[in-house]
Amino acid sequence: MAGLSLVVNAGGASRRMGQPKALLRVPNTGEPLLRHVIMRLAALPLEQVIVVVNDPNLVAAAGLTGRVRVMTDAETGRGPLAGLIAGLAICADWALVVACDLPLINPALCRFLYSLAEGAGPGPAQAHEAIVPVVGGREQPLHALYHRAVLPVAEQQLATGERRVVALLHQVRTRWVAEEELRPFDPHLYSFLNVNTPAEWAAACALLA
Repeated sequence: MAGLSLVVNAGGASRRMGQPKALLRVPNTGEPLLRHVIMRLAALPLEQVIVVVNDPNLVAAAGLTGRVRVMTDAETGRGPLAGLIAGLAICADWALVVACDLPLINPALCRFLYSLAEGAGPGPAQAHEAIVPVVGGREQPLHALYHRAVLPVAEQQLATGERRVVALLHQVRTRWVAEEELRPFDPHLYSFLNVNTPAEWAAACALLA
């Protein structure tokens, strides 16, 4: 099986939340959301954990000093594609790329996504370069797997001014994963519930509690 890295994108501005989402305190444990997301996925066969940030101090504030590799987004303000590039730059094979604001991310579902990468690798025999769920008719590019092979395409895309990760997915070999494939692992698809506002965070906290 190809190697797997975890890349957590924590470089967003959190404007609608009014405070850094990565440092929101999770009910019951009180741990920062960034740490909570990483610990939920700790049982996966991870070779490394990479956190992409604008402010490196965020990782220390989340209590993760020494436990993760920190990459500063060299293209601050240019969106999640720049964060994806920063993370993939130090990955050897596959990366599970997730946002830091997924409090109910499901490790069993993520393991299933990784199983779809089995047998894939660099070269002409590679079946897929990205494995991306589609939920509610929308692609989920920050809850997906990417092979390092997409890195040159992503860099070229960003250089032309195209910042959308979804645009990248239509330029590489993408395996779209339908809801019916996901629900056996997460019947309510809570894994894809992200929090952008205080109201959304309150709803997520109720589910966590």
